[in-house]
Amino acid sequence: MAARILKCPVCDRPLTVLGASATCELGHAFDLARSGYLNLLLPSQRHSPQPGDSPAMLRSRRAMLQAGVYDPMASATHAAVVGVLADRGAARIADLGCGEGYFLDRLARDLAAGAGAKAHDYYGVDISRAGIKMATTYAADVTWIVASLHHSPFMPQSLDVVLSMFAPIAVADVRRVLRHDGALISVTPGPDHLDALRAIIYPTVVPHAPTPASMAGDSGFDLSSSSRVRSTIAVTSHDQIMHLLAMTPYYWNISRETKARVEACSRLDLTVDAYVNVFRPR
Repeated sequence: MAARILKCPVCDRPLTVLGASATCELGHAFDLARSGYLNLLLPSQRHSPQPGDSPAMLRSRRAMLQAGVYDPMASATHAAVVGVLADRGAARIADLGCGEGYFLDRLARDLAAGAGAKAHDYYGVDISRAGIKMATTYAADVTWIVASLHHSPFMPQSLDVVLSMFAPIAVADVRRVLRHDGALISVTPGPDHLDALRAIIYPTVVPHAPTPASMAGDSGFDLSSSSRVRSTIAVTSHDQIMHLLAMTPYYWNISRETKARVEACSRLDLTVDAYVNVFRPR
């Protein structure tokens, strides 16, 4: 685990990680969990006893991701990262809102297998302790951290690439931690994303916006490039249909009757639609 890139969540001074603990010069100390992650989420930053995605949602997400449903957007994200890193050496890459870790693990393994691979440092951050604990079971060499996305645990201008995969973006904090020549790569749903599922849930399906509202206007970033990744899949297993529902926020915001309509489906022909947006600091 790299030293001097992480910051203490109490006093903002650099954290030094040695062995099974991380400490700052004022003596604030944080122990690594037995599974290997670092918990830097302060009690005052929790809005519930167990903030973030639930274990059930995370298990459903992992089941669908490992089935390859989002592989085209993972490949497009890999290509965007390669483009950003083309002219530099070893980089520091953080996935803010990494969930159970699938996308960052895949990115790390794909970059390591590429031509002229460099020794990049990878950091996965999420407010969900359950998600980070699941992420530690992946094979890639990643530093997994439980922390707030609004006060991410990095020193100023310490990261080359920040990833945001369908996650909220704390724009001011990303601008703080990103190098002047770095990039924020934001993957957001396209207008047709999960269309068949949304058609069951809502009487009128409203297309998603192409870029996050938080990135509009004077955010301190300019959109450098944007590509759309669109594919169709057939979900024919009842278990997968329910995993698909449970991995989305829809599951927690719909009525019992609407859930029953989804449960009654034996097949969904879905569109997986996403934009891969590359933002550069202004």
